[in-house]
Amino acid sequence: MKRFLTVLLAGLLLAGTVPFAAAADTLAVDPTWTILIPAQPTAAERFAADKLQSCLSEVFGTQIAVSSQAGEKYIALGAASACDVSEIADNGYRIAVIDGNIHINGTAQRGLQIAAYRFLEEFCGRKVYTSTLTVLPKSEQILVPADTDLVYEPFFESTDTDWKSPSDTEYSMANGLTNGSRRRLSAEMGGSVDYLGGFCHTIGGLCETEKYKDTHPEYLALHDGERTTDQPCLTNPDVLEICTKNVLKILEEKHDPNAPLQIVSVTQNDNFSNCQCETCKAFEAAHGGKSSATVVNFVNQIADTVKEKGYDNVAIDTFAYYYSQEAPTGIVPRDNVIIRLCSIQCCFSHPLDRKQCNGSFYKDLTDWAKICNRLYIWDYATNYAHTCTVFPDFGVIQRNMQIFYENNVKGVYVEGNYYMSSCDTEFGELRAYMISKCLQDPYCDLESEVAGFCDAYYGPGGQYMKQIVDTFTQHAGSFDNELHIYYGSWSCMRPFTSAEVRRIDGLWEQAKQAAETDAQRQNIERSELSWRWWKACAGKGEFSFFSAERGDNKEQLYNDLLASGATVFAEFFSEDLREIAPEVIRYASPDDWHVGKENDAGVQRQMRIERLAERFPPLFGLVAWFYTLTHS
Repeated sequence: MKRFLTVLLAGLLLAGTVPFAAAADTLAVDPTWTILIPAQPTAAERFAADKLQSCLSEVFGTQIAVSSQAGEKYIALGAASACDVSEIADNGYRIAVIDGNIHINGTAQRGLQIAAYRFLEEFCGRKVYTSTLTVLPKSEQILVPADTDLVYEPFFESTDTDWKSPSDTEYSMANGLTNGSRRRLSAEMGGSVDYLGGFCHTIGGLCETEKYKDTHPEYLALHDGERTTDQPCLTNPDVLEICTKNVLKILEEKHDPNAPLQIVSVTQNDNFSNCQCETCKAFEAAHGGKSSATVVNFVNQIADTVKEKGYDNVAIDTFAYYYSQEAPTGIVPRDNVIIRLCSIQCCFSHPLDRKQCNGSFYKDLTDWAKICNRLYIWDYATNYAHTCTVFPDFGVIQRNMQIFYENNVKGVYVEGNYYMSSCDTEFGELRAYMISKCLQDPYCDLESEVAGFCDAYYGPGGQYMKQIVDTFTQHAGSFDNELHIYYGSWSCMRPFTSAEVRRIDGLWEQAKQAAETDAQRQNIERSELSWRWWKACAGKGEFSFFSAERGDNKEQLYNDLLASGATVFAEFFSEDLREIAPEVIRYASPDDWHVGKENDAGVQRQMRIERLAERFPPLFGLVAWFYTLTHS
């Protein structure tokens, strides 16, 4: 029962303020109903009751009571309900109408709490679209079909994405995010799935490579004939002892026996310098010739010690990443070992099971799924080299999540624009919502969810925004028909004709004109910055190489970026937008603004051509266009 099991004769019933009579096969919940809890409620039962009381009182415009005494009509929670949840997986729930009343119950630490959120979404139409935008229609009563029986079990034990709103606890509870790396879910909320001592690239610190580089160089990886602190040697017994000692120290200081799951990350550093000493090479040769063999063997031994010490709710996490991405043979991860497979080299204009571009990754996924009881995914969802531009991966988000679930993946982290507070120029909130909903249920009606988000976030212009997103999705990938997370703006979408550009520009204008509030218009204009950035790099629209105003329009784009709060271009560029020289802004492509001030030879040539194009269009405009086309 991994998917929603619903027996509902009606969809969401978002009633207005006009009273109406409920059909005989429908319960009409109004302020006369009581929220029923046990006489001595648990923290989870009290949290669920408070959430229902607060939101239902807002719906009705008057307070609804919480009591341990059953009234004539009631919503029973937890132990006060008659819901049988004995066969439901951890953190799942059941919502059912029994004998004319509503009963809600859940399992493990957070099942009941998320059941309360589901009830509010399913029957009250409550949607938490962003950390600052919640929709909750007002009504004198809500209707619940008399044969309601909803059962849900989580698809993944750990779910995470970073962006902006997902760090908010209310957003996370409503949309199914459970990992504690970017949000702290309290015990009454059900707690978080926490990483203790670091989230990633931790092995250098745990093995203390810097400390021992002079006294024990044999502890360091031997790579290309030299010892390096980039990675440790994973077959050295002393290194294992040091790392195990530090893992146990973390657990002694931070372990919570009552938490749902706690994880210690023992993950390779972010480089390619794996150990090539004779012992490591021999072990890998005996296990399929895969570098992951020494990694799995190393963390298995740590996991065994952790288990022997009685840490039953702890798992040891490691990467399948770059040199360790392929699964080994003849060795399997322990049950308390997490293998986190990373999709960093994949194409995101096509699903991850498409052999033409993602065949290697998909083979790794299926190979690990065969031998690993706890397979996690580190996925990606933005352009880290040019974050200001459009990254049209919308068409694969849901299918990729389904692929993970269908291959026995237990946890998913989707790395997004985690620096969104200083680079919010695209569709970050929309993508975060799509990801969150698909983590919550990979088989949800995502089309409906996107339409609802666009209407709420962009206002009446949402219909045009939806058309724009769909158009970008259809054009995802450049001439190679692929989309990677380090592509230049020009390569993120197949070229649009001038007529297509005008049509898309028209949709943006219609969306802005339809906006009813300043917030809606600002949301549209913020997303439009990514389209304007793409046009400026591609030489389209008002940024055409044949336009005498091209430089002025780039300066306007730059000023609008600053006004939106954008100060950085991308993940690895330390350059501050506010420090870019005016001549670079005017005469270089936005994708090159970060290198223009460093006198990059290619950018300087481009700037000289654009200066001539500005003085002598259209001849030099054609030269500038051809230069950009051949150097993108």
